[in-house]
Amino acid sequence: MSYSLESAKALNGRKSAAVERYRVYGLTVESELEIPELLPAKKSLADVVVTFGKARHRLEGTIAKTKWYQASRREFLMDIAGVARFHVEDGRRITIELSADAEQNIRAADVRLWLLGSAFGALLHQRGLLPLHVSAVKAPSGVWAFTGPSGEGKSTLAGFLQNRFGWTLVSDDVSVVDTERSRAFVHPGPQKLKLWADALQYLDFPNCSKVRDLSNTNKFQLYFSNDNGYDSEALRGLVMLDSLPETEAPRVERLRGSQAFGVCMKTIYRPSMENWFKRPEDGLKQLSQLCGKVPIYRFSRPRSLMDIERHMAPLLQLIANPNADD
Repeated sequence: MSYSLESAKALNGRKSAAVERYRVYGLTVESELEIPELLPAKKSLADVVVTFGKARHRLEGTIAKTKWYQASRREFLMDIAGVARFHVEDGRRITIELSADAEQNIRAADVRLWLLGSAFGALLHQRGLLPLHVSAVKAPSGVWAFTGPSGEGKSTLAGFLQNRFGWTLVSDDVSVVDTERSRAFVHPGPQKLKLWADALQYLDFPNCSKVRDLSNTNKFQLYFSNDNGYDSEALRGLVMLDSLPETEAPRVERLRGSQAFGVCMKTIYRPSMENWFKRPEDGLKQLSQLCGKVPIYRFSRPRSLMDIERHMAPLLQLIANPNADD
């Protein structure tokens, strides 16, 4: 079995046996930290190893640097005060060093939040993959991904569709899209959903566990069990969310050309990391393939939670009959 955070404190800074394998973003992950958001992996060979140990404090040949991170062409170092330092190498290894001054109060959920977010974001870009900042669900017509600026309601929409129709949550926050096949395929992300307290109260998920996202926020992480197993699925549509005044009617429109390409560009997860770890021509190729294989839409609607079901009508019609605009 893998280590809980409590046992990890004793392991911090020295070698220990890695024990559990998980599947996420199309990769098999071997981890010394328990990661309940991830599905178990059957494959024996690991693509990525997550360990506890002493992380580096400085990178050689840095091409980007701030107070909380450093990046070189093959490495990424992130220092989150009061949580941990994360060292990401060559798209294959992540070393976690817990903050010594916070070991008595640190929460496993906070460590996993940064691990599965920015640390894995760097790793995915190092591997040349295409991570998108989306929430996605599997509807009867296929997988639909929702994008938009932070706070636009991606997670709330995914939560509503899962709660109201029982559609499987594919991922929240990050998905990896493979554009090399004849169709674009989505590799599922962690099985969790992040919701603000008002959305959580309105949607009401009685059969899942939840923890506060970070100690100073009013956002919660909800954990779901996925009985459908792990499979990559074809991406049926990418939908950009947009807000309207309460007096306007909701609407869906198909985007093409430069508008569609612009949406895809803005959907890249941690786009600055792409510039550090990828050749520009590789990123452009992936975006062009995505635009050519997946229809891009804009869904504009008022944001009221009380009227969310009524406002969803144009989107639900599109999902039920996705070929109508072809």
